[in-house]
Amino acid sequence: MPGIAGESIDRLCTVEMRLEGMHRGIIARLYDAARRKQGAPLTLLASQKLLEQISPGDYVILMTGSGRPPWRPKGETDGPPGTASLARALKLGLGARPVYIAGEPYLDPLLACSESLGLTPVHDRERAEYDGFYPTALARPFPLGREGVDTLAKEILDELKPRAVISIESLCPNEHGVIHSATGVEREAEYVAHTYHLITEAKTRGILTIGIGDFGNEVGYGLIREEIRSFHPYGSQCQCPCGGSGLASIATDLVVHGAISNWAAYGVGACLALLKKDMTLLQDAETEERMIRACVDAGADGGHGFRQPWVDNTSLETQKAVVTMLRMIVENALKPAARRPF
Repeated sequence: MPGIAGESIDRLCTVEMRLEGMHRGIIARLYDAARRKQGAPLTLLASQKLLEQISPGDYVILMTGSGRPPWRPKGETDGPPGTASLARALKLGLGARPVYIAGEPYLDPLLACSESLGLTPVHDRERAEYDGFYPTALARPFPLGREGVDTLAKEILDELKPRAVISIESLCPNEHGVIHSATGVEREAEYVAHTYHLITEAKTRGILTIGIGDFGNEVGYGLIREEIRSFHPYGSQCQCPCGGSGLASIATDLVVHGAISNWAAYGVGACLALLKKDMTLLQDAETEERMIRACVDAGADGGHGFRQPWVDNTSLETQKAVVTMLRMIVENALKPAARRPF
């Protein structure tokens, strides 16, 4: 039964590992709020909706990337790996045509992750629409700052007509239009790719939207904003002068919550592997290591300003272990009961 595996996948993707002083204890409460709002296991629900919506040849937009110079000038390791992993699952499992969209300075780590998984980023539609043995993903840089981006979002949707728009660890404004980091301070508009306009415009067109995050300041958490205000550390007051909360105001059709955004995206990919009965849709531990190292080598911050292969203060070995356990959950869910000779 996929529901049992979905429960286990959700549970694994929400294991609390935050450092002391980094709002420990909030992961489970955010998950519970999202679960009450949406009912089913979150990773399973998202994968089922994608399976319903996407046919071979359909474009799917996947957006990620946040950072700020002089630290994190090319972003961080949470976001790009999850985005590339889910893009690969959608490509191989559903025949989708993934589209990467990220702020120009934050795009390189995402493309490096994709290449490490065997999904080649390309910049023209002719190559993106090649359906032979050469799997590709279309890559589109998005400018930083507010100027003209609402129009650009409409143009992208007009051109590609995607069946889904998915945000993984992308920031969006609060009720006053101010974007915040996970520490509740303002993330200045000129350092942010305001890709959330793709979500707001997609919703007006009836396109499926999914938000994946880990703290509540990311695109999508507007769906459970009122449910989490009372217990979120910045639910009532952020740490900047805007006078508002540190929570996202933009809702998606579905929000998938994880302890780390990459893990939540991996969980959706694991559920796609489960539903399609195809273990190859989720990378193995060896490939995970190659991807995380590629992400860091391309300039992503692995934590505290170091180019180390960590994600949100969790080690490379932890990333590999999570992927290994996700694969074991799916593999055993797909196996028939063992027949013992005794």
